[in-house]
Amino acid sequence: MTEEQIDVDIVDREQREPREQTSHDDSSPCSRSDFTAENIENKLFVDIVNPIHTPPLYPPEITIKRSCYLSHSDWFKINNKLMKPGVYWHGIKHHKDGEAEDIDEWICSPLYIEAIASSPQDDNFGRLLRFLDTNGRWHEWAMPMHLLKSNGDELRGELLNQGVTFNPKKRYSINDYIMSQHVARRITAVDHIGWYHDTFVLPNQVIGDDNVIFQSEAILENEFQTKGTLAGWQQEIGKLCEGNIPLIVSISTALAGPLLKFIDRRQGSGIHWVGDSSSGKSTSVEIAASIWGSPEFIRSWSTTANGLEGIAATRNDTCLILDEIDEASPYEIGKITYMLANGQGKQRAGKVGNARKIQRWRIFTLSTGERTLQSIMNEIGRKPNAGQLVRLLNVPVSFEYGAFSNLHGFESGRLLADHLKAMRLKHYGHVGPAFIHKLMEDKRDFSKLLDKLVQAFTKKSNTNLEKRAATVFATVGLAGELAIEYGLLPLQPESSLQATLTAFQRYLVFNDASQSEDGQILQAISEFIAKFGDSRFSLHNGPEEKSIPNRAGWYLDNLEGRVYMFFPVALKEAASGFERSRIVEALQRAKWLISDINRAAKKTRTPAGMKYLYHIFEPEQS
Repeated sequence: MTEEQIDVDIVDREQREPREQTSHDDSSPCSRSDFTAENIENKLFVDIVNPIHTPPLYPPEITIKRSCYLSHSDWFKINNKLMKPGVYWHGIKHHKDGEAEDIDEWICSPLYIEAIASSPQDDNFGRLLRFLDTNGRWHEWAMPMHLLKSNGDELRGELLNQGVTFNPKKRYSINDYIMSQHVARRITAVDHIGWYHDTFVLPNQVIGDDNVIFQSEAILENEFQTKGTLAGWQQEIGKLCEGNIPLIVSISTALAGPLLKFIDRRQGSGIHWVGDSSSGKSTSVEIAASIWGSPEFIRSWSTTANGLEGIAATRNDTCLILDEIDEASPYEIGKITYMLANGQGKQRAGKVGNARKIQRWRIFTLSTGERTLQSIMNEIGRKPNAGQLVRLLNVPVSFEYGAFSNLHGFESGRLLADHLKAMRLKHYGHVGPAFIHKLMEDKRDFSKLLDKLVQAFTKKSNTNLEKRAATVFATVGLAGELAIEYGLLPLQPESSLQATLTAFQRYLVFNDASQSEDGQILQAISEFIAKFGDSRFSLHNGPEEKSIPNRAGWYLDNLEGRVYMFFPVALKEAASGFERSRIVEALQRAKWLISDINRAAKKTRTPAGMKYLYHIFEPEQS
């Protein structure tokens, strides 16, 4: 905006020049004013004339071809009568005496129908609306047509929420106005955020095909808003991530979601920062949230699996950030962890018995807390299985200054954290969309790039669980390295790779053998013996064979210690959730199983005849 334009538009009712644009266009119901929030800087907007409230000095006199609806973006005159901006019904009223009278009824504030939207399957029809709010800012919203059903209360409620005002006596005319408008432009309505073919859809912008639009029952712009500049984010936030592993890994995780499409992965995963209060873990995820949008991008663990379905769907192909796992319900957290990584919600029935569309997503999750998934589930006597553990990888935040190793000249970690939190309120929402633009231009095979990185991680991996975790960290590292290469993250090359390698090493140390699949199996059998060793087992070939209800097997004392002989069904009961072959594999690897050469179970004489039993050393003695 030039200084001359600002001089003209600054509020001065006595000196204002007349506006050049007329207030309507008879040739199209979708006329626009050049005086929009999109054409000026937000910081100047409070000083600019708001056409909703302030008429020009010389509003244009217009002629209407009646009867019709018209939307006017600015003040105008009809027969020298001053009319405020908005949608009008310009009609003719015929009196009993035969005379006709022109009527001009104000319906609502300026509202235009820009295009007709429909899904690729030619359903889910809608209208692209463009409207002026009370503060003089323009909005766009792809409105589903089903909101016009009944009396249109749902539609009017959302418009009111977004700053549209209307004449209560003419509120039903809004439906009539929208239905009566016929526009030539046709666009594709997409009901999900994220990738749609080669286009990336966000609530507030579409990267790629201009004829694709996000359509929803409510406007979701708040969480994906932008503020400040990319350069400002790089200078005030990005540079301060150098040398600080949790910050680099969190930012890289936030960027990993869009990569899942290119590496052909439907399921995501997550990283959980574990640390004491005030360790800086929340600062790490706040910085990650600034990649995509405002502070509202972060959500809390204090919810149910059903409640998180909708939130996860709005983060598709980006990143779901959940703060304070300690607030999660121990009864829900295991189910939530599975659901988020698996990428889909429940199948539900519609009002008429038909199946509703399943909500789907493909995301990486970032989480924080003072405790782990395991400790929370242990509250109610449950244990997470390996599938849940690999979907939320625990990494401790215990560096020199909490989450920081490099203070960049600040006197303490607290001061650095305070600076980062202040800056993330000034600059956000730029890096994510810029990363999408660069990904679209990059024609390399990302699967091959990932395979090369995975090799650096799997060198330190022993179990299948660790190898799966290695792929997660490698994907995060690749996203960060690409962002550095694209010039979006102001870090040295390989900073993200080294940070994720360090995080992976810390994950391996923190998640000891008791949290691996083998560890879970051995721990489960040990606990089964401790609980039922005397009640469901008896001495093999004892002088008086006991009659034991729900027998699990027998025990035998020898020079090496006590051996428990399990029925196959009891062995599977003891390590519930694992296949018998997997249980045997863990027992053999730990050298807990005494077996024949060609068979894991030994043929054993019992009072009930010859049986194949699994002979296991008492874990405390092995």
